[in-house]
Amino acid sequence: MPQSQLSHAAQMAVPKIEADIKRRLFLGAMAGAAFAFSDVPLLAQLNTAGNTAVSPDGIIRTTLQNYINAAGEEFRMVLTTFPAGVGLPTHHHPSVAHNYVLEGVAESQYAGEELQRFIAGESYQDRAEAQHTIFRNPDSASPLKYLIVYTVTKGQPYLIIP
Repeated sequence: MPQSQLSHAAQMAVPKIEADIKRRLFLGAMAGAAFAFSDVPLLAQLNTAGNTAVSPDGIIRTTLQNYINAAGEEFRMVLTTFPAGVGLPTHHHPSVAHNYVLEGVAESQYAGEELQRFIAGESYQDRAEAQHTIFRNPDSASPLKYLIVYTVTKGQPYLIIP
């Protein structure tokens, strides 16, 4: 159906739907590339995925994919869940990351910038070596779940708290 025959609400929603589809395709391609370029058979990767860590404040991080290339760079894809109302102290990241909000709301702010809010279906980037002053789940009742993908030097943490 041509866009001119859609209701005004549908016309307004089309760009958001198209952007969401592109984000999902991008994340799927990243996951597929990680599997494809790994030396470990796909079934073994799926069986060993699930390295989960839980912080004292209840943040759950599950490594869905981990791949180390010959140069010693480690690609990680991590599913992260923040309980209601939980946030991080000021920190920084050694590299850029791509994030996709699956459920809930995320609030993020870098030094000298305005607070940003991201909801389910939206993506954003973490900056490298910039002071990340706020990252939190502002919702007092619901968890925040997001997928984060990044590359670091083998064994290096992604979250660095001064």
